[in-house]
Amino acid sequence: METEDLDTPPAPSRFALLDYPDDEGPPTIVGWGLALPDGTTVGFSKRGGHTLFTMCASPDSLARLHNADPEWIDKPPPLPPLPHSPP
Repeated sequence: METEDLDTPPAPSRFALLDYPDDEGPPTIVGWGLALPDGTTVGFSKRGGHTLFTMCASPDSLARLHNADPEWIDKPPPLPPLPHSPP
């Protein structure tokens, strides 16, 4: 079977989690993330010699958890639609 024959979902978008120092120095990469097309995000980081795996509802929530900023490697996925609110 050829890959063109497969019904494949869009690939996740990659991003780095950057921590900016207070002294105008270069940022430090504190982790990596993958954002799925629905906005669900997984992240990998090193803390105290341990590798952490985190799952969050969005790239922004993952970045807040790490006190970092996302720097997109790929085009970010579109924002998921907001839930409908009754009038």
